[in-house]
Amino acid sequence: MNATPAAFVRWLAGLICRIFYRVDPVGAAPSAGALLLLPNHSNSLLDPALVWATAGRDVRFLAKSTLFNGPFRSLLAAAGVIPVYRRIDKGVDVSKNTESFAAVAAALAAGDAVCLFPEGISHSSGRLEPLRTGAARMAIAAETAGTRVTLVAVGLNFDRKTTFRSRVTVVYGPPFYADDLLEIEGEDDHAAVNALTDRISDHIRGLLIEADPEADQALVDRVDRIYAAARGRSSDPAERVERRRVIAAGIDRLRADRPDHYDDILMQVRRYDERLRRFGLRDRHLDWNVSTREAVDFAAREMLFAIVLVPLCVLGFLLCIVPYYLTWFVARWIVARLINRASDAIATAQVFTGAVIYAAWFAFIAGVVWWEAGGLAALSVAIALPFLASAALVAIERESAVLDAVRAWLLLRRAHSSTRDRLRRRRSELADILDEVHEWMEGARSV
Repeated sequence: MNATPAAFVRWLAGLICRIFYRVDPVGAAPSAGALLLLPNHSNSLLDPALVWATAGRDVRFLAKSTLFNGPFRSLLAAAGVIPVYRRIDKGVDVSKNTESFAAVAAALAAGDAVCLFPEGISHSSGRLEPLRTGAARMAIAAETAGTRVTLVAVGLNFDRKTTFRSRVTVVYGPPFYADDLLEIEGEDDHAAVNALTDRISDHIRGLLIEADPEADQALVDRVDRIYAAARGRSSDPAERVERRRVIAAGIDRLRADRPDHYDDILMQVRRYDERLRRFGLRDRHLDWNVSTREAVDFAAREMLFAIVLVPLCVLGFLLCIVPYYLTWFVARWIVARLINRASDAIATAQVFTGAVIYAAWFAFIAGVVWWEAGGLAALSVAIALPFLASAALVAIERESAVLDAVRAWLLLRRAHSSTRDRLRRRRSELADILDEVHEWMEGARSV
C-alpha cells in the first residue's frame, strides 16, 4: 500500500465522516501488530470510512470486486483495498478469491491491520445478519502459518444513519484470538471455522444496539432519553450504547412474552410525550433551575457571540442552501433509480453526490468572481469557501442550541412550578417501570 495516497484517503475519510455525522468513538484498536477488524455492515461505503477514521492506524479493507469496475477504482487502489469475488455478484470468477486470501495473509504477516465485514453484505435490517466464514478462515490460516493475529469486533451504531449531522457511536471491543482453535483445526477444519465464526458473531453482537430501524429504533432512543434524564445517567457514549442494547432487548422480549404490558408501557410513554409537547418542553428542560441573574448573564454573553456568529450563519445559509437541497433530491433519485431503493446506500449516495455538487457550486461561484474580479480573487474565494462553509455549519449548530435554550427557559418561566413537578414525577414513574422490566428479564434469564 502506497503510504502517501493511503494517508490522503484516510484523512479524507475522517473529514467526510465528521462532516456528515457526529462521531463518538468508544475504545480503540491495538496500535500495532497483525489485526483483523470485524465490524457490522449497515451503511455501504461509509462503514469503511468510519472504521478508518477511528481506528487510529492505517487499515487494509476487503471490498466486493465489482466496485473496482466503477468510478471508485482509483480511490480503492490508492487505499490498498483487497478485492473479494462473491458468488452473489454476476460474472465474477470466484476462483480469484485464492489471490484475496493470499493478499490478506501477506498483509497480516507484515503486521498490518485488515478490516472485513463478516456479514458479507451491506443491509438495513437493524440486526446482525448471519456471518460468512471468510473472516474465521483467514484468521485460522494466518495462525496456522505462524502469524499471531488479534481480532477486534467493531460495533457501528447509527442513531439515524441517513440524516445529516446525526450521531454514530463506533465501539471497539476487547481483543480476542483464534490460537486455541488450532488443535480443532488440525482434526476438523470446519469445526474450527464454525466455532470461530460463532465467537466473532458473539463479540460483534455484544457491541450493537439491535433494533428494527422502522419499528423500534426511534422507540429505543426515546426510552433511553427518558430513563437517562430520570435517573441522571451519564451521556458517556459507552454507557449510552449499553443502555440502549438492554432497552432494545427488553422491547423485543416484552413484545413477545407480555404484549399487553408492552402496549401499556408504549401508551404511557406516548402520553408523557404528549404532555411535554403541550408545554413545548423536552426531558432535560425539566431539571433546569436557572435563576434570572444566570439567564441575564447567559444572554449578555451570547449576544456578544451572536454579533459575529449570526452574520456567519446567514452567509452560510445563503451559500449552501442550493447545493444542500440539490444533494438531498439527487441522492434519493440515484438510490431510487439505480440502487433499488436500498436505504443502506442513501447516506453514501448523499456524501458522494454532495461532494460533486458542492465542488461544482463552489467552482461556479469562483468562476463568477473570476469573471468580475480576476484570477487572484477567484483563487482566494475558491480556497476560502470550504472553510467558510465548515465554520458556518459550526455556527449554525451553536446558535440553534442557544435559541433552543432561550425558548425552553421562557417556557419554563411561563409554566406553573407544579406542572414541571408533575412531569418529573411521571418521568420517574416511567423509569421505575423500565427498572421493573429489566428485573423481570434478569429473573427470567436466571430461571
